[in-house]
Amino acid sequence: MASTIVLLADLPPMLEDMVSSVLKGRSDLQVVRGTSKGSRLINSAIAAGAPVVVVARSDPADLASIDPYLAEASNVSVVAVALDGASACTHAFKPTRKPIDDVSAEQILSAITDAAAGRGQ
Repeated sequence: MASTIVLLADLPPMLEDMVSSVLKGRSDLQVVRGTSKGSRLINSAIAAGAPVVVVARSDPADLASIDPYLAEASNVSVVAVALDGASACTHAFKPTRKPIDDVSAEQILSAITDAAAGRGQ
């Protein structure tokens, strides 16, 4: 079974550690760390071969704060987590948005695996 690459980008260290620990031990998910600093997030996702990107943003529901060019990449889903970890939102570029009501390790893992499954991985 091929693993799905999950790009962790622009996450504060504590949030990156939290998401990494949630994904740890999952043989179907390969975690890659990166950043969009100095380039577009879509370029980072393409370079990593990642159909799923996890980012931190002030407002995870605000698509424009992620990367307006991601809408061009229908093969990329984004799980945006609030900087304080209190809320999150999945963006699948069809465009659709699915709020995550209970931001917990289980819900973040579910959002990432659902995003990966939605990409035919």
